[in-house]
Amino acid sequence: MIRVRKLVLAIAAATSLTSGMAHALGLGEISLQSALNQPLNADIDLLEVRDLDNTEIIPRLASAEDFSKAGIERDFFLTNLKFTPVIMPNGKSMIHVTSAKPVREPYLNFLVEVIWPSGRVLREYTLLLD
Repeated sequence: MIRVRKLVLAIAAATSLTSGMAHALGLGEISLQSALNQPLNADIDLLEVRDLDNTEIIPRLASAEDFSKAGIERDFFLTNLKFTPVIMPNGKSMIHVTSAKPVREPYLNFLVEVIWPSGRVLREYTLLLD
């Protein structure tokens, strides 16, 4: 598990550096507002958004290939996740993560990919629902 986490962090660092650090958008912590047997409702902090707007930030579930490279199982339920960027005027920005269907498993592990005009970043998130 530690090797997988190091691999994901290395991929995230390498992809953020490929843009020449022109705009180093980052993904912060995730906060969960839902429980088991409810539709997923969570927020991921967006860091260093600067002058980007909602149309320039494209969050999504990472590809099956990225999951495979990171050694993470890509459960079918994850394909139901919706990622919506929320850029607020006060500077606090986030990615709202939701699902239309209730989460039946107490544990979700997934990779988020965010693309913007000058880069790309991947980050692994693990949620424990109870």
